[in-house]
Amino acid sequence: MRSPVWLVVLLPLVTAACATTSVAYHPQKDCEAGSPDACADWADQLAGRGETLQAEAAHGQGCQGGLISSCITEGRFLIQRGELEAAELPLRKAYLEELPETHEALADLYQARGTPEDLRVASGLRFEAPAIDKPATEFIYSFRMDSRGFPGAALSFNVQPMAFLSRRLSLGFHMALGAGPTELNGFVGYQHFASSWTVLYARALLGHVPGAPPGEGLNYGGELGLKLCLGPLGHLDFAVGSSRFSPLHASVGLGLNGLFLLLFAMR
Repeated sequence: MRSPVWLVVLLPLVTAACATTSVAYHPQKDCEAGSPDACADWADQLAGRGETLQAEAAHGQGCQGGLISSCITEGRFLIQRGELEAAELPLRKAYLEELPETHEALADLYQARGTPEDLRVASGLRFEAPAIDKPATEFIYSFRMDSRGFPGAALSFNVQPMAFLSRRLSLGFHMALGAGPTELNGFVGYQHFASSWTVLYARALLGHVPGAPPGEGLNYGGELGLKLCLGPLGHLDFAVGSSRFSPLHASVGLGLNGLFLLLFAMR
């Protein structure tokens, strides 16, 4: 019988605390006090009322406080008003964060300028945008099932720096084991960024099978796959493939940023 009594006592206190917290938050005043997040909230309210110049100024305060989303929005407001030179400062600040949306925003500025050189730069930024936040190296573990129903596994190390056509080209090492003879392969691949989080890829494999009779261990094959990207962390991997020593198989895997794993191993 005690629990309902405590609930009767505590419920008004909790309600009052929540109400106090809700009343205490005032986007305009908190923005003026130096809160970048409050400035973004205040800007959204102003934009919703059609007060775009005031919303632009509020996002400018948020950008000065280091809020990248406000830098992008301020820049786009300025582009809409034709203030292209003024838009470059917040968009350049956002660009330093190396995120897909920051590259796209700066590309909008160059697109608006419209000279042949500016359009070339805009095209380059859009080409880089979906790949910019992806890791340069990845370790991938995959579980495989072949067409005979036999399970297996694969370990891969993938190298995909921006220098390789903004991560469109990749190369690495691949080891398959479990369902048949162990394979040691190298690979080269091409990746198509359908979006910043969806990547289609194809790989050609060439390697050998340790312990095979001389002249009979040459291995070759290919793989088609789909990555669901997790930004700089890595990706989820789904693929189908086949090789001389592995029948047709499907796999699901997890790829992790090689730098993260290296730092973890050094601890």
